[in-house]
Amino acid sequence: MSSNNESIGKTLTVVVALCLVCAIIVSFASVQLRPLQQANKTQDIQRNILAAAGIEVSGTVSDTFNSKIEARVVDMNTGEFVEGADPNSFDFEKTKFDQARSFALKAEGIKDIAGIQRMTKNSPVYISKKPDGSTDAIILPIQGYGLWGVMYGFLALESDGETVKNINFFKHNETPGLGGEIQNPQWTAKWQGKELPINIMKSGAKNEHQIDGLSGATLTSNGVDHTVDFWTGEHGFGPFLAKVREGALK
Repeated sequence: MSSNNESIGKTLTVVVALCLVCAIIVSFASVQLRPLQQANKTQDIQRNILAAAGIEVSGTVSDTFNSKIEARVVDMNTGEFVEGADPNSFDFEKTKFDQARSFALKAEGIKDIAGIQRMTKNSPVYISKKPDGSTDAIILPIQGYGLWGVMYGFLALESDGETVKNINFFKHNETPGLGGEIQNPQWTAKWQGKELPINIMKSGAKNEHQIDGLSGATLTSNGVDHTVDFWTGEHGFGPFLAKVREGALK
């Protein structure tokens, strides 16, 4: 019996020691790899902003982004640029849960048509430039609830602040082959040249404000419709776009 107890005790000691060693290794690897993971995440965001702006990557993603895109921060209430604010400090999935930098829409009496619950007081915007330095496009980060979860994307507008240049959803949980078609170039191409406000219909789009929805994905289409309406409206980037239309970027 004593021999058996000693055997069990030794086995448990080895198991515990092994678990501790593995935990230390995993923790160390996580800490060491975190900067690389963050760099990859930043590069992925930059790549999707460039895609929304219709800019091809030449060289590295970071070099192309830094040479073609100006990142600024906008006060969502006034539409004014926030001087000195760092656009790189925003995480589109996490910052809205920072109590100091965000607020609950319900608490402010704002109708949450996009299903996002919270939003940041300020937000980054991205401005692509033509060779002569004038504004080519304005890229707005947008997010809203689809069928299965929050859809994250970028809406690119022409320099007039009204005409759609492109829309690019880079992360979502929509059903492949149905709602997942929000990433299909054939569908996103239908947005080009359309004008705000946008109305996504089941079918039969006839004018510059209407877009045919995704076949078999009515709830996802409605989610995209509500998302774009919210972020281009008075509680989203509406105040900023109003200043753009008044010539703020010229």
